[in-house]
Amino acid sequence: MSSKKRAIFMDAPSSPKTAQWPRAVGDATGGRLGGGRPNGRRWRAAAPILVTFGIIWLTYLAIVAVVIATDPYDIYRWGSALQSKRSDMPSDRLRAINVAAKKASIDTFLVGGSTTEMYSPNEISAALGGKAIAYNLSYGGPRPMDRDIVLDQLAENSQAKHIIITFDWMYILGSETIRRNFPEFLYDEEITDDIRMVDLTALRRTLRVLLGLANHGPDDGETYTHLVAEQRDDFHQPARMAELDRLVEEFRPVIDAPSGKTCSDFGAVEEQLVPRVHTFSEKGVKIDILMPILSYVKYYHSVSNISPTILDEVLISRKCLVEAIDGLPNVRIFGFDDDPAVAGDLGNFRDPGHIDNPALLKRTLASLSTGEKRLTAANIDEYLRRIRSEVKNYHVRNSYLERTR
Repeated sequence: MSSKKRAIFMDAPSSPKTAQWPRAVGDATGGRLGGGRPNGRRWRAAAPILVTFGIIWLTYLAIVAVVIATDPYDIYRWGSALQSKRSDMPSDRLRAINVAAKKASIDTFLVGGSTTEMYSPNEISAALGGKAIAYNLSYGGPRPMDRDIVLDQLAENSQAKHIIITFDWMYILGSETIRRNFPEFLYDEEITDDIRMVDLTALRRTLRVLLGLANHGPDDGETYTHLVAEQRDDFHQPARMAELDRLVEEFRPVIDAPSGKTCSDFGAVEEQLVPRVHTFSEKGVKIDILMPILSYVKYYHSVSNISPTILDEVLISRKCLVEAIDGLPNVRIFGFDDDPAVAGDLGNFRDPGHIDNPALLKRTLASLSTGEKRLTAANIDEYLRRIRSEVKNYHVRNSYLERTR
C-alpha cells in the first residue's frame, strides 16, 4: 500500500463525517445520545393502526358481552327461553339443544338424524294422539359422540316424559366419532370455551331474542322444503336408476360378506346408547327407538364409502341393541324396513337413504301409538333374516317412474 493511501486510511476515523456516528447510533436506539425525532415519527405513523386495532378489539369484546349477557343458547341460568311455534323447524338445532331441553312445557323429544328431521312438532304430536308437546332435535349426519351429548343434555336438563330415538347406521362407528362442526364447546364444562359461540349465527339469534322473535329465521322450513324437492327431482331419473342398477350388480357377490364382529365391537351401542336407555327407563321416561327405513340399495351404495361389510354390521348392531334392552319397562323398538314394498321401492325415497313418502312417514310415527312392527328378542332374528334376504336378492324398482312413464 502506498504511503498516500496509508495516510488516508489512518486519517479516516478523525474525519468530520465519521465523528457523527455515535450520535446517529444514539438516535436509532431511542435518542439517548441524540434528539429522538426518528422514533417519534415511527410512533405517529403506527398510531392509526394501533387505534384501529384497539377499536376492533373493544368492539369484539362488546359483542361478546352482549351475546353472553343475552345467552341465546341457554347455557347459563339467565339464558333465553325458547320462542317458537309448534310448526317451526329450526335449522340451528345443534346449538339449540339446551334451549329446547330446558323448556318445561316440552314433554316429548325426537332425537334422530336426517331421516327424521322433516317432522314438525305438530306432526309428531298428531301422530302421538295430539296431546304431546313435542320438539324435534333431529339433524343431519349425527355420530355416536354427539348423539350421546344430546341424550346427556336431555337427561340433565329436560322434564321429558317421552323420548323417541332413531337407531341410525352410524352406531356401527367408534364411540368417539363426532360430527364435524358439532358445537361440542356449548355442552362441555370449560367456561373458556363458551366464547367460541360468538359468530354471525349467534349474533343473528341474539338479535332475534332481543327483539322477542322466534329463535330462528322465518325461512328455515322453506329452505328445507326446497332442498328436499331438489333431491327428489334429481333422484327420480331413469339414468340415476340405471346407475344404481349397475352398482347393485357390481357389489351383489360381496354384499352379504361377514364382518366377523360381535356386540363388543359396537362401543357406541354397548357403552353409550344402552346405558342411556337404562337410565331413562329407571326414571320412568318412555323410550321408543325407531330403525330408520333405509332403501335396500343404500347398502350397496355404502359398500365403497362406509364399510365393505355394512349390511352385516348394521344387522348385528340392531340385534345387539334389541337383546340388550328387551324387557326394560317403558322401552320399545320398531322396524319397518323388512317389507320390500317399503324399503325395496325407490319410489318411496328421495335418495337411497331418505324416505319421502308422506303416508309411510306418518305410518312410522303412528306405530308409536298402534304398536305396529314392534321388535323384540323373540322376533328380531326373523326380522333381520328378511332384510338380509331382500338385500341379497334386490333388483332396482321405482314405482314413481313406473307410474309417470
